[in-house]
Amino acid sequence: MARSFQIASIITIGLTLVWLVIMGLDKYTPQWQFLTAGGIHFLMSIIINRQFVKARYNYLGIIHSILMIVLGGYGYFFI
Repeated sequence: MARSFQIASIITIGLTLVWLVIMGLDKYTPQWQFLTAGGIHFLMSIIINRQFVKARYNYLGIIHSILMIVLGGYGYFFI
């Protein structure tokens, strides 16, 4: 995997965690923000999985896929 994709992936996961903390402090959580975050992680999981060729487990791809399902599903079904 290219180093730039790995760094972009880690930055995206970090920004998502910061965003979740901010959303936890806010009383109103708009649906579109969760759907957008799920879409971003969908694109990142595709990009990371296409770059993945050398290791046994694709941890970044797995993390992006889990965040895609959790954030997109929560925004679609529960908000």
